[in-house]
Amino acid sequence: MKCPYCEKEMREGYLYGSKDGAFSFSNEIPGVFSNAKNEEGFIQITKLKAGHRISVKAYVCEECKKVIFDY
Repeated sequence: MKCPYCEKEMREGYLYGSKDGAFSFSNEIPGVFSNAKNEEGFIQITKLKAGHRISVKAYVCEECKKVIFDY
């Protein structure tokens, strides 16, 4: 895949996190005691997988430091 920013070839791999987590997106980072699902603009990127490493297929451009993935 070509990087849409610099046109160089991107490397295919996985974006992953530690065990017992999930990737989410929102307009602001929720507080420690907040339910992230209640945050404005919340989008669930990956589901919670208790006891398992979470991951999503991704492409990285090491030139412009961008990561692209579908959810």
